Amino acid sequence: MTSWDQPSPGFDSLGPAGDDSPPRFETIELVGPHLRVSGTLSLHRFNRLSDLVNHSRGYVKLTDAHLLRRNGEPTNLVVPELMVNQDEITFIGQMADEITNAPSGALPGGMDRPLMERIPRELVIFTPGHTLTGTISLFAETDVESFVDSPDPRFIPMVDTTARSLADRRVISHFALVLVNRTQMTAASLREKAGGADETGVSVD
Repeated sequence: MTSWDQPSPGFDSLGPAGDDSPPRFETIELVGPHLRVSGTLSLHRFNRLSDLVNHSRGYVKLTDAHLLRRNGEPTNLVVPELMVNQDEITFIGQMADEITNAPSGALPGGMDRPLMERIPRELVIFTPGHTLTGTISLFAETDVESFVDSPDPRFIPMVDTTARSLADRRVISHFALVLVNRTQMTAASLREKAGGADETGVSVD
């Protein structure tokens, strides 16, 4: 594993781009129990945000970092460079117009098991500060017990995600893509088995 500003060596057609590729950047939000901030992250030689995140360790280097209030509204504090402890990140969020490439977890199969089919499953995930409801692509044979017991990938791609603050349940945010930090998960359930899941901010039929 490498730091966030030093990409892994080697080339992978599904991950890092070629050496002559122009620099690419993503606009993201980092959300944790005590911090919410937006900024720009360099992808270096990676094609997707999820590839960079799951091949890196250490601190996240944001540029043009804008401190946000709990409800996502911007404050007046802007710093040109901010280092954020990865262990303190609950999830990384992106709006639809900020995503340049699909996360690896949303693609059919995977690099480790390319011929295995993935299917979309709606989950409710609880963290110390939020409830998250959205869709995760899982292998067809994966149940929720296997999902929570697995250590990899550390950051799990979830799409069409609603995040609700546990400190103030009126604060609800919507993201096209969220990368959830497994180490911040306290509980999880399939949405169809989560009674009253509309409390997460998503109605249940």
